[in-house]
Amino acid sequence: MKALWMGMLLLGATPSVGSDAGVDAGQVSTVVTVGTAASASGRLRVEVLSAMTPLRRGVQAFQVRVTDAVSGKPVSGVVLSVQPWMPAMGHGISEVPRVAARDSGTFDVSDADLFMPGVWELRFTLKGSVEDSATVTLKLGR
Repeated sequence: MKALWMGMLLLGATPSVGSDAGVDAGQVSTVVTVGTAASASGRLRVEVLSAMTPLRRGVQAFQVRVTDAVSGKPVSGVVLSVQPWMPAMGHGISEVPRVAARDSGTFDVSDADLFMPGVWELRFTLKGSVEDSATVTLKLGR
């Protein structure tokens, strides 16, 4: 499933909830929301989606959507960066996850090695047309 998701990211496919994105016969991949948060200013909403549910420890790939909190419209002209952080352990990860801009307000995050089960924070920084930050909390199983 992870290989399928990574292949879709590399080929530019945009799966959505309930879409048949599988290339192998009988395999269906869906992307679901695994976490959301309001930005520090309250002006934005950050939504994290994943094809892997429930979330498990290991290398992750996410889709991130940044929208206006009031209108729900995608926010354009934003550069997104992310720092995965495990608050209970007081550390993040040494490798910086890759972030690729897609459509307006949509980003692909890959190579996020969340190597331990437990609660992780994805600490987002947004720069460009909007300067803001947001933290989305995720719970990973073994």
